[in-house]
Amino acid sequence: MTTNPTIRLRPLEKRDQEAYFAVRRSSVAFLKPWEPIASPGVDYYSEDFFDHMLENGRHERRDILSVERVQDEQFLGLLSINDISRGAFQNAYLGYWIGAPFARQGYMKEAVKLALKRAFSYHQLHRLEANIMPSNEASLALVRSTGFRFEGKSERYLRIRGVWEDHERWAITAEEWQED
Repeated sequence: MTTNPTIRLRPLEKRDQEAYFAVRRSSVAFLKPWEPIASPGVDYYSEDFFDHMLENGRHERRDILSVERVQDEQFLGLLSINDISRGAFQNAYLGYWIGAPFARQGYMKEAVKLALKRAFSYHQLHRLEANIMPSNEASLALVRSTGFRFEGKSERYLRIRGVWEDHERWAITAEEWQED
C-alpha cells in the first residue's frame, strides 16, 4: 500500500468489485473517447472480467491498484504499472483512469505521484512511460505536472474506439523523479 493524506493506492481486491462497476457505469461517456472497444466476448462489467483483472494484477509484471480517497475510502479509479521489464531495461508503462465524478479535483495527480514512488522505490524501476492521445489535454497536463518529459510521437500506436490513434510518449526516470 502507498498512501498520502489524501489518496491511497492499494492492490485491487475482490471487495472493490461493486464500487469499481458503479464508478465505471457513472463514467461511460467520460471515459469512452480514450478507451479501446472491448474484444468480442469481453464484458467489462462482468464478474469474470473483474476476476481476470484481479488475477492479472497478481502477476510479477503488472501492478493493478485501486485509487481510493483516504477520508472515506471512496473508490475513485484505477492505476496500473504494466509490462514491468527487468534486466538492463527496468521499465514499465503507466495506465490510469478516474471516475467522472472525481475528475479535475487533483486526486489523480496525487495518485500518479504515489505511483512514481511505488515504481521507483518498491519496484526499483529506472524508467516509467505514459502514452497519451494528443487530444487528451487533461492527461497531458497531468503527466507534465508530475515530472514526465515528452519523448516523441508514436503513430497509430493503439486502437481506440476502432481507430488506430497516434499517442504522445512521455517518460520519467528515477534520476529525474523528485519525491514531494
